[in-house]
Amino acid sequence: MLIRGVLSQNTSDVNSGRAYDSLREKFATWEDLAGAAPKDIAGAIRSGGLADQKAATIKCILDWLSSRDGYSLDFLRQLDSEEVEARLTAIKGVGVKTARLVLLFGFGRPVFVVDTHVLRVSKRLGLIPARCTREKAHVLLDDLVPDERKYSGHLNMIEHGRRTCLARSPDCPGCPVRRWCLYVRGTFE
Repeated sequence: MLIRGVLSQNTSDVNSGRAYDSLREKFATWEDLAGAAPKDIAGAIRSGGLADQKAATIKCILDWLSSRDGYSLDFLRQLDSEEVEARLTAIKGVGVKTARLVLLFGFGRPVFVVDTHVLRVSKRLGLIPARCTREKAHVLLDDLVPDERKYSGHLNMIEHGRRTCLARSPDCPGCPVRRWCLYVRGTFE
């Protein structure tokens, strides 16, 4: 999940999926990947974009895990979510979104994950301030969204951002939440 999170940065699900599949095809085990040169990792994940940057992050992750008993994040399960997030974001190239993807999808923890779509939709609906950073949005939406709705809320907001609330040409007439939308009202900054 952590590697998938890195590969998902600044690209589509299709491209990050291709990059992950290519990575696993070229490197059969995590040990093989850990022993690989960054340029070889970058070659395997080129379809996901930002290959050199992501390869460096993957190397940092595997170097961090190499002192553990195997390449597993299971040792983090015993820690609270804040500590897991702090440990993961201490790895160069791993941000809050990626750490929270591990918490939500990997560990089943009730944390809210903010990606580009969630950030845009949240601002347009006035759930967070228009000038809110992604890091601050994680905190605000985590407090706002009940734990039992964080998983579905994240997925639904992404879907809404991809299908209806597009960045450049939103389908406002077809939007099911248009009556609450600041963008539709013309009051969005």
